[in-house]
Amino acid sequence: MLEKRNSQILENRINHSKLVQEHVIKSKEFKFAKLVGTYFAFGSEISTNLIIEHARVLGKKVALPSVEGESIAFYEISSGKYLVKGRFGIMEPLPYGPVSRVDLLLVPGIAFDLKGYRLGYGKGYYDRYLSENKPSFSIGLSYNSQLIESLPRSNYDEKLDAIATEDGIHYI
Repeated sequence: MLEKRNSQILENRINHSKLVQEHVIKSKEFKFAKLVGTYFAFGSEISTNLIIEHARVLGKKVALPSVEGESIAFYEISSGKYLVKGRFGIMEPLPYGPVSRVDLLLVPGIAFDLKGYRLGYGKGYYDRYLSENKPSFSIGLSYNSQLIESLPRSNYDEKLDAIATEDGIHYI
C-alpha cells in the first residue's frame, strides 16, 4: 500500500491532498475546534499545510507531535517556534508548550478501513496517544487508494471517528 501511495503521479498527489484538506477545513469538527492536533507530512502523506494555515488565520491553536520515548506528545506551534528533525527524520516542534487536550486530531497512515481503523508505520504511537488522550474528534487523512474495506487489527488498535479522502469525509 505504501509503494502504491509513493508511486502516484506527483501532480495527482498534490491535487488530491488539497481536496482532502479542503474537506477537513469545511467540516463542522474543524469549525468548532479550538486546538487542532495535526502532523507535518512526511514523504507522500497527505499534506497538512493548508489546514495549518487556515487554522492560524481563524485564530485556532495548532499542535504537532513530538516522539518522546515510546509515545508522542503534542506541542503548540506558532510563528515564533521552530521545527526540528525528529528521530525518524520527520519535522517536530521543539518541546515547549505541551497541550493537554486536542479538539480535533488529524492522523496519517498507510491504509485506512471503512470501520475507522488504520495501518500506521508499526510503532503504535498514534494508537497509544488515542487510547490515553481521547481527543474530541479524530480524522484519518487518506487518498482514496489507501481506503479499503477492512484491515486486520489487534486489541491495541484505536478506532478513528472519520476518514477524509479526496471524495469527502467518511464518518464512522
